[in-house]
Amino acid sequence: MHKLSEETLALIVQRHGFAELEWTRSIPVPGDRDFPVLQLPEERLRYSTERGYPVAFALGRVGKRPPLLFVQIESFDVARRKAEGAEWAIPTAYTPQTEDERIDQVLGFDKGWEDAEPECVFVCDQRFAIFWRAVVVRERFGLTVADSQSLYPVELDREQIATLRDALAKWPSA
Repeated sequence: MHKLSEETLALIVQRHGFAELEWTRSIPVPGDRDFPVLQLPEERLRYSTERGYPVAFALGRVGKRPPLLFVQIESFDVARRKAEGAEWAIPTAYTPQTEDERIDQVLGFDKGWEDAEPECVFVCDQRFAIFWRAVVVRERFGLTVADSQSLYPVELDREQIATLRDALAKWPSA
């Protein structure tokens, strides 16, 4: 869990904002009539069936308040990655030069695939517990934008599931 100052949280919220409950959906797919889907606004996600979408989670807290879940979505060109490959990159020690670099460093979002391009970051609070609980049960969710007629399947690894479980365990009445 990342301990955040009021100033850092204010910066993150000002730069990226809170998620909207209307972004969460439950749709029928084969074998699952209530599959959880994040349908983001087009200005938040450059959606294309030719792109992959790595997702990262971080849990942060200011003081004794309930923790917040920070969600980062990036994207990469699938064909280019297949042709050229990509490496996992972990930065060496550095001093952030921009507010976005500072946010990424504080939340641990400064590591990842070297070919990934930023799409969006948003903040979720305990109002999203039902959605994230459904995601944890399935260990996956769909990602899309309105009118796309397709879903990108986001498969979660153990670390991502553990972060979501930690958030759910710490959210009041979740």
